[in-house]
Amino acid sequence: MESWGDETGRHEGYLAAVLADGSEPGPVADGRTTWWLYNGADGPRAVAVRAACNCGWRGSDTHPIDFGDDEKTEGVGRRTGPYADWEYHVDQAEGGIPRDVQQLLATLAQRVEQLSVGGQSMAALRIVAQMEQAAARCGVDAVRLARANLLSWAAIGKSLGCSRQAAHERFSRRLAGIEAMPDPEEFGD
Repeated sequence: MESWGDETGRHEGYLAAVLADGSEPGPVADGRTTWWLYNGADGPRAVAVRAACNCGWRGSDTHPIDFGDDEKTEGVGRRTGPYADWEYHVDQAEGGIPRDVQQLLATLAQRVEQLSVGGQSMAALRIVAQMEQAAARCGVDAVRLARANLLSWAAIGKSLGCSRQAAHERFSRRLAGIEAMPDPEEFGD
């Protein structure tokens, strides 16, 4: 694989070759920079790769090259490796959950459990009801803004952990006016 794309179309990831001194080599004679071209046969030999993105981002971690196994070098589908580094970059650049929000949610869930275990089930249930109401309001607002910014239903569904169709069915009726706008998927998104 020469590159990876994200659902927004704003990020195209690829492997950048890394030389022994930590630098990235320049393009070969024909202008290409594909990592496996730097095998030492006609120029510098790369000792590692790092994830890179067309937005200018470069991963800080380097990963060993296996010139005999492109899939192993690229690490697609693995929890660690250059592809995982690039996916993390895209998540952060395109709206990963900020750490402080993750901590707030974890603290809230822990508190609800403490109340339940401590014999305050009614209080825990009232908190859960308020959380559900807040989530519903925030969800509609977030989807409305996402659609206004031309985010596709597929990208919205993925962010919500459901299919494109499920996201559309759940929110489209509540988005009066926004739904008149075309879905970017109709144009190749």
